Order: sequence, then C-alpha cells, then structure tokens
Amino acid sequence: MNKVSRDLLIVQVALVLLLSPIRVWGQDRDAKTIEGAKKEAKLVFWGTDQARIMAPVLNAFQKKYPFVQPEYWRAGSEQVVEKELSEARAGRHNFDYSSVDIDTYLETRKAGLMKKYDWPNTKRWDSKYKDPEGYAVARNILQTVIGYNTDLVPAAEAPKTWEDVLDPKWKGALSQDKDGYDWVLMLWSAWGKEKAISYLNRVAKNNPVLGEGSSSRTEMLAAGAFKIDLRLNLNQIRERQKKGAPLQWVRSNPILEKGTFMFIAARAPHPNAVILFADWLTSPEGQQIYSDIKGQISPDPTIKGGSAEMAEALKGLNRVFVPLEMGKHTSEAEQIYKQIFWK
Repeated sequence: MNKVSRDLLIVQVALVLLLSPIRVWGQDRDAKTIEGAKKEAKLVFWGTDQARIMAPVLNAFQKKYPFVQPEYWRAGSEQVVEKELSEARAGRHNFDYSSVDIDTYLETRKAGLMKKYDWPNTKRWDSKYKDPEGYAVARNILQTVIGYNTDLVPAAEAPKTWEDVLDPKWKGALSQDKDGYDWVLMLWSAWGKEKAISYLNRVAKNNPVLGEGSSSRTEMLAAGAFKIDLRLNLNQIRERQKKGAPLQWVRSNPILEKGTFMFIAARAPHPNAVILFADWLTSPEGQQIYSDIKGQISPDPTIKGGSAEMAEALKGLNRVFVPLEMGKHTSEAEQIYKQIFWK
C-alpha cells in the first residue's frame, strides 16, 4: 500500500469513528426523550396566540405524540410575562413553553426564564430569526401595516404612503394601539430614532384614538368605527378580506415586520415533552401547519401554503424586520410613546 492510499484509509477510518458516535448518540437521545415524555404525559404552553389558532396546532402535535396531553393558557404578551415572572419569584415553575414579543423579550431572558437550546430544525433559518445564543427562535414573521375601511375611504383618497396619513383631513378618523411600544421599535429600526420620533409627533397632531389589540381594532375598522388604523396585523386584515370585510392595507415603504419569539422554560416541569414539542413546531411539518393556520410567513424558507401566499402579497415591497437587539431600547420606546400619545 503506497503512502497516498494509506493516508486516505486513515482519513476514512477517522471519519467513521467520528461520525458513528454522533449518529448513535442522536438515536439514543431521541429514544430517551420519547420515553421521558411518555412518563411526563403533559406539556404546558403559555402563549399569546388565540385558542382557535393553537387548538389545531396542538391537536396535530398530539396526533403524532398521543402520549403527551397539551395544556394551553393564553393572554397578552405583557400578561404572560407578568405571570411567568410572578410565579418564578414565588418559586413556582409551572410552564414548559412560551412565546414573547420583542418589547418584553430581554426582561424575560434576564430573569433566567429561558433555556439555551440548539434548535436543530432551524439550521437553515436566517440568523435574524434566532437568538444568537440559542435562547429563542421566531415562530412567525408578522407584518404590521396601515389599514383602512374601503366603504369610508374612496380608492382615490386612500393613503399610499406613511406621509399620507399625516394629512389634516384624517384628524379624528385614525386609530392605533394603546400600547404601541413595539411600533416605536419597528419605526426606529426602519428610519432611525430621530425620524421615528418626528413622525410620531406629526401623527399625534391628527388625534388618533388609542384602542386595545390588533384583532379588536381590525373588527372595529371593518365595522366603520374609524376610517384608518395605523398599526394592524396584515394577516388579520387578509383573513377578514376573504370573508368580505371592507378592508384594505397600504403598501407602504417600508413594510414593518417583527417576530414573536418562542422559548423553552429554563425549569420546565416536563423537560422531555417540551423538547418533543419544540422540535416538532420548528420542523417543516409543524411550521407548515402553523403557517397555514396563521396565514403568516414562516422563518423556514422551505414552507409553502399560507406562508407562500403572504410572501406573494408582499412581493416587491421593502420589508424591514426589527432585530432582537432593539429590545434593549424597550423602556425608552415606552417613554417616547407615552409622552407623545398619553397626554
């Protein structure tokens, strides 16, 4: 055997020895996780999605893993975080999995509520959809847009840009979120701090009415309570359009995007069941089901269906995703919003 052949053989043997333990370990890990989940028999998820969204998602998970019974509790992002922090301070650790918006993300992480994880099914996802240290990954990509009532706003008069809603003719006809701190962060990401503040101050001159939640404000806009809303979730507008609601959205430049991030609890009471769920929900199967139900873009670039339909609707538009690091400005964004609109 010559030197080249011998060296090649050594490399081949080394690769076999290197790769075999990884493969065996992976199989062993999966088997142990499943056996552990069978004993735990439960998964507790505290989240922000409506029950009508999560019910079919959790049903699909349970169909694949019938030995795990999911339990879901839903509230607004701030309420979810408040409950998690309160229970942790009391020494109670009752949830396995959760989701959090950017404006409460760092608070949750600093409190030690999140577990580091490698999220094996997210390797092909863009890095902006993942915490660089592995604490969380985005469950969806959400577009927030200006929406208007087509019965009250003729097409010729409809706003087409961010600047158009500043026209004094819209004074008293606008609505927006009462707690729009994340909106400040998104505008800040797109334009910079100074331009964002200047814009919001100009918006305030039109006396927008502050309302609760994107879903309820979308319903109010469709019912004609206002002519325009400045910050609605695009998937909710499109869902109601399909049902005949007189709604349209503004193809502004840019389109603002954010992610709701999901994480494994650092002290999950069902540590094996939650790993099964985290891996399933971030798998192509889980992401396809979730995306089709939500009608939102998945961070997984291979997902079609609802994700592809939304991507097609946004084709050609400049989309700006607010990065996780903007969360460090949450307190300042809250102060800015309150000073401008909570007068």
